[in-house]
Amino acid sequence: MKAIKKLTSILISATFILSNLSTGLVYAANNDKYPNDPYLGTSWQYAKAGIDKTWNAVDTENEIVVAVLDTGLDVNLADLEGRITNGYDFINDTSNMTDTQGHGTMVSSTIAAVADNGIGIAGAAGLANVKIAPYRIGDKSLNNNAITAAIMDAANREDIRIINLSVGSYEYNQSHADAIAYAISKGKIIIAAAGNHGAEQEGDDPYYYPASYPGVISVGSIGLNGKVASFSQYNDEVDLYAPGESLVVLQPNNSSGWQDGTSFSAGIVSGISATLLAQDPSLTPAEVEALLRDTAQSLSETDQVYGSGLVQGDKALEALKSQTPSEQAQEPTNLAMSLGSFLTMSFR
Repeated sequence: MKAIKKLTSILISATFILSNLSTGLVYAANNDKYPNDPYLGTSWQYAKAGIDKTWNAVDTENEIVVAVLDTGLDVNLADLEGRITNGYDFINDTSNMTDTQGHGTMVSSTIAAVADNGIGIAGAAGLANVKIAPYRIGDKSLNNNAITAAIMDAANREDIRIINLSVGSYEYNQSHADAIAYAISKGKIIIAAAGNHGAEQEGDDPYYYPASYPGVISVGSIGLNGKVASFSQYNDEVDLYAPGESLVVLQPNNSSGWQDGTSFSAGIVSGISATLLAQDPSLTPAEVEALLRDTAQSLSETDQVYGSGLVQGDKALEALKSQTPSEQAQEPTNLAMSLGSFLTMSFR
């Protein structure tokens, strides 16, 4: 279990984990057993994270819902048809969903874009029956109450198994920490982007939140060279790494583009985790995390990084299939909650 760590100097700004558009070349997937989605030829993350062997390997009967707390979602996106369930817009106080910034749509696509439908890309969940529950907590700015309320709402929904948080701040927030602790007590898997500020603080890699709260799976990025990406956080709260450089993602209005960032690495891990749950819905959060950690590929010692290494979806699924069915989690207990104060946040 992670220990709570507070920064001695608090920054007042926070961001969606999003970096500049990438123009780097990537190598083709080059696998005739890939799904027929046209942009997978440049989706190097499929092979690197072992998703090329899992996209059609899981029983699709069990529906797994991933709550994506972000800028919302383009619900009319063709490549997410049939992959969206009810969410909520805590900014406009409505169940109608929009995404004026695109970040939530891009993250959601890395998780659950429909595989083998002849359009766009395929999410890390492949053909598993995985749905996105979009929660809009901001666009160019966020506030703490919206984040807390969204976490609590997702925590109290029985259908939601995973909460993806590709937002972050250097500032520790007790309200957010309490909400996450409550969600964990309700059996939710919390996966968060580790942050894109690894190269900005010479000799120091500060903790990023919510990724560094206790019980959260913090995900950093690796680049095309197989090493930790220059922008990625790499401190001792990072648990796993996933591809995060030169990724093709879906954008609003049925467009696509290249992106870098730990936001999308977290999405890949959320998609793989959902695949494991689709295979065995009785898995507890601790069992899912153990499968991911125990089967991760170690990174080079010269990288001087923490965590278990590069996530390997195929190895985790193989390990799960070799096990006997797990027992259901024990009944969780409730935690007291208090809402946090307003905090202005912005995009990078």
